[in-house]
Amino acid sequence: MSGGAKVKPVEEWFENLGQAKETRTKIHFYFQDILGGESPTVYKVAQSGITATSPTTFGQISMIDDLLTAGPEPDSEVVGRAQGTVGFADLHDTAIHMGLNILFTQGKYKGSTVTISGRNPIFETDRELAIVGGTGCFRMARGVAISNTHSFDVETNYGVLEYTLYITHY
Repeated sequence: MSGGAKVKPVEEWFENLGQAKETRTKIHFYFQDILGGESPTVYKVAQSGITATSPTTFGQISMIDDLLTAGPEPDSEVVGRAQGTVGFADLHDTAIHMGLNILFTQGKYKGSTVTISGRNPIFETDRELAIVGGTGCFRMARGVAISNTHSFDVETNYGVLEYTLYITHY
């Protein structure tokens, strides 16, 4: 099988997977989630016919490209980006379905991703989401992401979300 520059290392990794050791990694960071203002990172891209009258905003779909930082302050060390789709998916409770790629842009995980998918009841604490995959040093990732709202300013529509990832990978 022929392939490009990225295919060969992946093939070698795959061929040696039987001897690979499973690794566990815990990573902690913050989303800088900007819903309004001059430079939002969340954009509504679609809504259903009932979104405007739904008490749970059912059917609203947004794309996000949030900055990830080591601390809750917006000017703290940059870790990466959270990129993907969120949609209000519950008619009765305020909960979103998330499909996100966590892209690490700095440090030892630079260029690697972790994929998160699941139901996020945004007004609860210790929200658990599934880690369903990854790339780079997180190939074949699985695990759990715990999310909490660190802060939210209703006047500026600026939220800071705390995430801890518990990842098993090879």
